[in-house]
Amino acid sequence: MRGEQIGSLHITRCQRRNRHEVRELTAHNYYSHVHLDWQETDQWLDEEAAPIRLAWQHGRLIGVLATSAPFQQTCWIRLAAVRDHHDADWVLKALWDDIKVELRALGVHTVAWLLIRDWPMAFAEQLGFRPTEEIVTLRRSDQSAPPDMSDKRLLIRLSREEDLPLMVAVDQAAFSPPWQMTLRELRQAERSAAHCTVAERSGVIVGYQLSTLYFDGSHLARLAVAPAEQGQGVGSQLLSEALRYFARRGVYSTTVNTQASNLTSQRLYQRFGFRHNGFNLPVWTAHL
Repeated sequence: MRGEQIGSLHITRCQRRNRHEVRELTAHNYYSHVHLDWQETDQWLDEEAAPIRLAWQHGRLIGVLATSAPFQQTCWIRLAAVRDHHDADWVLKALWDDIKVELRALGVHTVAWLLIRDWPMAFAEQLGFRPTEEIVTLRRSDQSAPPDMSDKRLLIRLSREEDLPLMVAVDQAAFSPPWQMTLRELRQAERSAAHCTVAERSGVIVGYQLSTLYFDGSHLARLAVAPAEQGQGVGSQLLSEALRYFARRGVYSTTVNTQASNLTSQRLYQRFGFRHNGFNLPVWTAHL
């Protein structure tokens, strides 16, 4: 339901005291989007550099729109929600028009939206977003571990706290905006990981992988290789070691997400027995 426009909207920035109302709004209403990320909603709301707008009507919170902190002139829509029985078109447009002013002032030129649910499609185009990419999911359920692909010229070892700045440098060189991770995001991801390893050549970190565990398997959450090392077997060795690590613990089902346009990574995963499972998510972007 799109509801009715009753009274005027009051748009404000989010303050710490609003966290409970934002949580309630995103948790209990149909039009609610929470970005897939390493951080909880409260962590997003506490991030001072993240633009966040709230829509109020008669003193009641009826809408929220939040982006990630701008990085490399891009950001993601992190939170979007409209209270049931209110005009979502009207509320989202008011929030978007207001937050765009700050984003432009911060130098942002591209905003991406990972459409985890279908409902944003009814509104995203009217806000200026267009489909530009798709995230595809592949799954491996082989009961046998892959062969040991270790090479004495490349050391695969567990990551350490002091590795994070070098890991994020690899990540940002390997990916383009908006797919890069910040140091803050990588630190949070590493804390949540069940297995995180780096690849070293001559004492220099040239790649890393980060995997998590969930209720019935593992998930390869990140695999990054320095551009100069791509095509040299670094990704294969990181992936092989991770799959063998989980196999030794009786975990044989592994999933991974990648961009539909990233055919190189898909070929790597398919060589290890990963197959598309049909769980794809569209990415829409707006240019400011």
